[in-house]
Amino acid sequence: MAVQKNRSIGVLGYIRYTIEFIFLIVINVVLFILPWFLSWRLGRGFGWLAYKIFTKRKSTVARNVSRAFPDLSEAERESIIRGCYLHWGEGFISTLKLWMISKKKARSLVDAPGFDDYVLAAQKANEPILYFTGHFGSWEMAGRYAGEIGPGAASIYRIQKNPMVNWFLTWIREYHQLKLINSWSGMPAFEDALRRYQGIAVVGDQFKGRGGLKIDFFGIPSSTPRGAAVLTYRVKPHLVFLACTQHRGRYRIKIEELPYDVPDNMSDEWVHDIIQQLTYLLEAEIRKYPEQYFWFHRRWRDLDRAERKAAKVA
Repeated sequence: MAVQKNRSIGVLGYIRYTIEFIFLIVINVVLFILPWFLSWRLGRGFGWLAYKIFTKRKSTVARNVSRAFPDLSEAERESIIRGCYLHWGEGFISTLKLWMISKKKARSLVDAPGFDDYVLAAQKANEPILYFTGHFGSWEMAGRYAGEIGPGAASIYRIQKNPMVNWFLTWIREYHQLKLINSWSGMPAFEDALRRYQGIAVVGDQFKGRGGLKIDFFGIPSSTPRGAAVLTYRVKPHLVFLACTQHRGRYRIKIEELPYDVPDNMSDEWVHDIIQQLTYLLEAEIRKYPEQYFWFHRRWRDLDRAERKAAKVA
């Protein structure tokens, strides 16, 4: 099991973290006052500004979009890149705002046909649900919505570097019945949370490194976490792919249960098949709304390294 490394924080670190925390609180106070219809528009404006000025990550976005959609024209790919920045801006501001609005307001923004009935039926039957999603659409709204059905749900998350920011974000999410299980806790903690809270969300599309599975993503192999399949084998929950798309201040949640058979032994082939099927479902949704995927992260790091190595040789 991976163990989180303890990091010492010096005086300058505490000063920086304090400034970041104060800045976060100020933004949250402003957004608390600002009406929802202005908040998401402010976010899209912020995304447009980032597209025009803060271009440090644009090369990563462009490279990823070109790999995923090699047949598109340059103008079409640029449209996706611009849309990605606008979507990110709206998502960034809306994420801060959505945890401060009422349950009634949050639910009024979401179209989720059949979701409540599905979850409540599973909870009544004492059958846990494992939600698989990716860095796509608004996974934060998905967590907010799912957490407020019945007794709540849990989500695996990555601890923020800033301990004060981490405390605040954890507190406000758990206030709305979304229990957070940090990613360093290990599989036994994930199993316990899935059984205890009857639902846990896994954002399972990040690059995993050497310990991951080689999973096809847009026709390109990429190292992918195996945790969703391992949890499925051990707990035997309903395995559900979830996508929450963002539409100018409103949201749509789609769920699709993935049927599976549990083998006597958890083979590598079975684990690979489960993760590949889930990844294909994610890819299908991304193809519908390509600007809503988080192309900023380096999903194909192995390919990045190979291309840099080839360039040096050349």
